[in-house]
Amino acid sequence: MRSVVVAGIGGLIIGHALWLVAISLAIETTSVSTWVLVVAAATVLVAVVAGLLGKRFQDRKSYAKAWFLWCLPMAPVLFTVIVLGVTYL
Repeated sequence: MRSVVVAGIGGLIIGHALWLVAISLAIETTSVSTWVLVVAAATVLVAVVAGLLGKRFQDRKSYAKAWFLWCLPMAPVLFTVIVLGVTYL
């Protein structure tokens, strides 16, 4: 049980750090609105792939890897929705 919790927290932290790097690079460009959309699309793509891989690891009874992959896109998806709202509303 402890390994699953640690894997989930690790997924949240790593996902958030990767999102911060991507959005920082997008904000430094001259066409912020375009790159925010690119980051949003990449976030959705990574979320779908991580979800499918997490399901595969769960079927193999490798719960720590599954929870890591499921938690990896949580923070980026949440923050991407917030950034899209701030950028386009």
